[in-house]
Amino acid sequence: MAKILITESVHPIGPELLTAAGHTVVYADRDMDVIRREIVDADAVFVRIIELPGSLLATAKNLKIVSKHGVGYDNIDLNYCKSHGIAVTITPNANSLSVAEHAFTLMLTLAKNIIPVSNEYRTVGFAAKNHAPGIEMTGKTLGLIGMGRIGKHVLHMCKDGLDMHVIVYDPYISEVPEGVEKVDDLSELLHRADVVTLHCLLTDETRKLIDRERLALMKPTALLINCARGPIVDEAALIEALENGRLAGAGLDVTDPEPVAPDSPLFKLPNVIVTPHYAPTTVESATRVSKIAAENINAVLAGQEPVGRIV
Repeated sequence: MAKILITESVHPIGPELLTAAGHTVVYADRDMDVIRREIVDADAVFVRIIELPGSLLATAKNLKIVSKHGVGYDNIDLNYCKSHGIAVTITPNANSLSVAEHAFTLMLTLAKNIIPVSNEYRTVGFAAKNHAPGIEMTGKTLGLIGMGRIGKHVLHMCKDGLDMHVIVYDPYISEVPEGVEKVDDLSELLHRADVVTLHCLLTDETRKLIDRERLALMKPTALLINCARGPIVDEAALIEALENGRLAGAGLDVTDPEPVAPDSPLFKLPNVIVTPHYAPTTVESATRVSKIAAENINAVLAGQEPVGRIV
């Protein structure tokens, strides 16, 4: 049948579906030498976050579909795919709940000083209870940038679970749920929010959306959560704000670049939590995403319409 190149590790349910359909599955395990070699005659690429520029895709003479494991497609050269008739699909809503829970967890973990207090308990004993107090999130103001599927989950967790006042900035929506405030000025959101959480796509418009000037608008007691894409934040400016006490803390599941350099200040700052693009990594999400991504490949190769087609 067809040859499927899987660039990175995925839940086995996806490869099993592809094999059951009679296709040959090749695993690259993030090895770019393998990817460059095997993509040449691949009919489909099953990709997570590995970059697929046009120069690489141009070597794939049989390619019919790039199936994204997830929803962010900034690592795929869409223009090349459009001009060469290659389908590109995503897995809508498959991992949104897991990412939203991760963002929510980062917020509360920072607010309650969970990591530093736990570490101190191991080293200084019960005196760790005298660590600087945490803060309650109930009743605080959440600034939500991007109200897609993930953003909506976060909104409801914070509004309904913690009675937070939610301010939304998203130029691409016209309505927000009852009791939620929509603002057209990002500066207003940054100035008012106790927590700012990012859930927008990475585009030319959003690259370094949170830069030095916008970070300066935030309260020094505020927290920044990024489970979207690393380049949305000017990382050097963020580190500077954290080091100088102009921002209380940051929870980052994504960085710029990825992975984080071993000597990055992000690993040394006590008011930062960094996870390795781990937010979608739950058993439930991994199963859903792998399954849908594989089903999209099977559909396109069989001449059927996949879900989440963007090209």
